[in-house]
Amino acid sequence: MAFRSQAMPGVALITGAASGIGLATAVVFVEEGVTRLVLADINYDGLATASRQLQEINPKVETCLVKCDTSVEEEVENMVTEGVKKFGAIHYAVNNAGITSRIRIKTHLLQTEEWDKVQGVNLRGVWLCQRAELRQMMKQEAELSTRTGAPPERGAIVNISSLFAIITHPTVGAYSATKAGVLGMTRTDAVAYATDGIRINSVLPGFVKTPMVEESMRRGADYEPIINTIPIKRWGKPSEVAQAIVFLCSDRASMITGEALCVSGAKEFAA
Repeated sequence: MAFRSQAMPGVALITGAASGIGLATAVVFVEEGVTRLVLADINYDGLATASRQLQEINPKVETCLVKCDTSVEEEVENMVTEGVKKFGAIHYAVNNAGITSRIRIKTHLLQTEEWDKVQGVNLRGVWLCQRAELRQMMKQEAELSTRTGAPPERGAIVNISSLFAIITHPTVGAYSATKAGVLGMTRTDAVAYATDGIRINSVLPGFVKTPMVEESMRRGADYEPIINTIPIKRWGKPSEVAQAIVFLCSDRASMITGEALCVSGAKEFAA
């Protein structure tokens, strides 16, 4: 039987959940009423800290913490298995784990090893996660009622791409290719599963002040010239991206699937 609540029902799974956009997304889910979360990251200590933070927001929160390298098929399968073992289902999945290239150089100087590492997490990893999530969601009944009057849903998936999927820079070829691949995968499967009660969208963050960016700033990186090219003239916050992600998972977005939502302060129009 379908269930209805003003709070978001169901179970949320988030990769890259120990910090940055992933952690901010977990916080917004909890603020929206989600109390069962599967949190995955390669940083298990960070997950434990994140879990405590969420339980401070709502003591009813239950978490399933899974150390997971999303480029490894067996670890991704285990992530979903552990989540289902604890909570019985996966209703909202946010494939957020990603890396940047360690070296920003033009393609003719890029080593194959570096290319493989970036695509292993950013494209293969997202595909492995989405496949595992789809396999689980297809086993579930369509039990997520909507306040919009749309048919009940099995689940919703949001893949985190990047503004660099649609704009360019000479030294981020490997990264941009993986993030553009995420868009293609999202759109294809959004169509493929549209009548199965599963919606799939992507979010494209622009320049967001995450812990990774803050660390590079402490090392002397100067982002000011780039920020000045953003029409809104400031950094994005992880919480702002998280709001977009959770919206796309929610029943408020029941007619939205296959879309690429930029959260960039209009940077895509001023590249």
